[in-house]
Amino acid sequence: MTAIKFIDPVTAKLWLDNNEAVMVDVREPGEYQAAHIAGATLIPLATLRHDLLPELGNKKLIVHCMFGKRGGSACEILSMDDPTLQVYNLEGGLTAWENAGFKVVRSG
Repeated sequence: MTAIKFIDPVTAKLWLDNNEAVMVDVREPGEYQAAHIAGATLIPLATLRHDLLPELGNKKLIVHCMFGKRGGSACEILSMDDPTLQVYNLEGGLTAWENAGFKVVRSG
């Protein structure tokens, strides 16, 4: 099993702002619709595969869920799929992102 790399929300935001990373949300469509990080691509954990990822180029991949557990599972799946992939789990997920004061897109 591959060791999961974690990233804190502040560093993740910095990487995204500097166009150094791509973010994938591994929650379910209803969760994503209710609230999500702007620019995050939705690929639910149950359907997650390396070939569904957005184009990364030389960018790092950050995955997130609500609290971090599904994100960890996503990191394991993707690391087994492609050991060369630079994948990071957003520590604390969307909850930590919001607690750090960063905006989310909300429906309604």
